[in-house]
Amino acid sequence: MKVRQIKNIVLAALFLIMGQNIVMAQLSLDSCHFKALANYPLIQQYGLIEQSREISLSNANKAYLPQFDITLIGGIVDGMPSLSQPGASSSSSAQANLITIGQINQVIWDGGMTKASKGIIEANSQIERADMDVNLYQLRDRVNNLYFGVLLIEEQISQLNLHKETLHRNQKLIQEAIDNGTAYKSDADELKVEIINVEQKRSELVYNKMAYVKILSAMIGEDINDNELFIRPVVATSIYGLNNNRPELAKFNNQRSLVEASAQLNKAMLFPKFGVLAFGTFLTPGIEFGTSDITNIVVAGVSVSWSLSPLYKNGNNKKLTNINLSRIQNQKETFLFNTNLELTQTDIELKRLHNSIEQDKEILKLKTSIKDSYSVKYENGIATMSQFLDRMVDENLAKQMMIMHEIQYLMKTYQYLNQSGN
Repeated sequence: MKVRQIKNIVLAALFLIMGQNIVMAQLSLDSCHFKALANYPLIQQYGLIEQSREISLSNANKAYLPQFDITLIGGIVDGMPSLSQPGASSSSSAQANLITIGQINQVIWDGGMTKASKGIIEANSQIERADMDVNLYQLRDRVNNLYFGVLLIEEQISQLNLHKETLHRNQKLIQEAIDNGTAYKSDADELKVEIINVEQKRSELVYNKMAYVKILSAMIGEDINDNELFIRPVVATSIYGLNNNRPELAKFNNQRSLVEASAQLNKAMLFPKFGVLAFGTFLTPGIEFGTSDITNIVVAGVSVSWSLSPLYKNGNNKKLTNINLSRIQNQKETFLFNTNLELTQTDIELKRLHNSIEQDKEILKLKTSIKDSYSVKYENGIATMSQFLDRMVDENLAKQMMIMHEIQYLMKTYQYLNQSGN
């Protein structure tokens, strides 16, 4: 292998490693959602629900397996008939001391009870999963609040860093002016006070970020480095016109399925059950009958069982089914009503924030122009350092307000998506 080829391979490996490090140094909102769900202890319930479902279905499927019963009765049985030939000695009827009774039942058709029972098992399993989905769905809001909180703090820290750099540049210019006798020492002191104020605010934000990051680290189950880059999420599609995909709706549908499966079970109980029956009785010792002994009796045939009790309850059961379906429908409509109210309120907040951002841009433009004009005035001795610093602070506050509204708008957008189940 040529030296140039080896060099190219080494460089490619280095670029790959660097690329991996860059990816690892980034954190996205979607990855936080995924990791938080995977790390949440309640997620283990999904596996337990599935195991319980499989075991219950396996038990239900065993309803068509042959059922074998055996009964042993030991003791002296008196009164057993005994027949013998004339002149022959007859054994006592109390000689029989063991009776064995065996019975085999094979279900051919149970009226649909097994199928209905399996439907109930499936519906219960789906309801449990939907309950889990609803509980875990609330994690998204918690992760969103932490993630956007970190983004907002980072933007504020970044803005304060820029403001601090501007102050330090002006501090050098002021010191040169003081050395040349064209500025006062008090101007430098005022500038230094503002630098200290900025540093104080920055320290508070850094500690707040540490608190947010620590909680988020605990939720996703991994440490987040101080240099971790929080990527500002981008909404790829319009939030309007989206269907409501909340997990609560799936839960309502599963509850309806459970009620309908229960109704099918009630219906199946109205029909007769057919099967095959084999019955045998074995006697020890047997019953004398002439020159032979009867030691066993075997009966085989078709069995039919039909209980009339469900017929008496059928009318009331149908009424209860309709009542339960109506209750579920009412709960669903109430949920949709409340959700639509939340979406309407969030939509109003989005429009308000969008309008505020447009106004922030205009205000920032004006504040920057005013600050620049006061910079010229200070250089010409028309304005004081205090006035100039006030204008710088106003510009910085305008930038922070715009950044805050932008993050809030993004956060409200994801809140809208979360409220609609998307």
